[in-house]
Amino acid sequence: MYFSGQGKVFVAPLVNGLPGEFRWVGDVPDFKPSFDTNKIEHKESYTGQRLLDKVITTENKAKVSAELDDWSKENLALAVRGKTNTIASGTVTAVAPDTSPAALVAGSIWALKHQKVSAVVIKDSSGAPVTVDSADYTVDADFGTVTTLDVTGYTLPLKAEYSFASVDNIAFFTQPIAEVTIRFEGVNTADNNKKVLAEIYRVALDPTKDLGLISNDLGKFQLEGNALVDPTKPDDLVFGRFGRLVYL
Repeated sequence: MYFSGQGKVFVAPLVNGLPGEFRWVGDVPDFKPSFDTNKIEHKESYTGQRLLDKVITTENKAKVSAELDDWSKENLALAVRGKTNTIASGTVTAVAPDTSPAALVAGSIWALKHQKVSAVVIKDSSGAPVTVDSADYTVDADFGTVTTLDVTGYTLPLKAEYSFASVDNIAFFTQPIAEVTIRFEGVNTADNNKKVLAEIYRVALDPTKDLGLISNDLGKFQLEGNALVDPTKPDDLVFGRFGRLVYL
């Protein structure tokens, strides 16, 4: 029997050892569990050829890898051990302004702390702060950067007051290792699209090795992790402790 698979990959967080709500992760062009063992190999010492005569398995191991096309916030959060977070809109005021680097020259680019900014007012650091002429700088409102065109006559550093809109944010490495259940619901296109189910009960996800932020092709990233033993499952021929493959 030949196999050529297509299908959907779902993940669910483990909550108190049990899977929560499953979420489809979108298009996955490559998904595969892999298996390995550690073993002791013994060689006889009486023939002069040191032939292998005994193998003892000391460890069974399984890993899971998936290549994702879908750059949803939820998928990226899994990839970078982060959490989706919405930064609410707000204002930066004169009480706690956004301060530039101390040394600015014409052409310097200064990044504000927020993005999607508006109503930007920039003042200098003199005793009676002078408002910087709008002709002496430009603002990229989306990215929240200020390009200084002329600093003559101003006391540095400069200080900005502005409003900013709400944005979605994922900070890297703010969450512990995510343990998830992975479920594959697919078909075998080499056998009349007969359905097949694969389950890996407990996977500790590693962070992705890279995010292709500049590419000539559609960006992809990898999710990989170790399959861990699931103590809630019976060690039998129906479930096993790591996962299973079901021909439907």
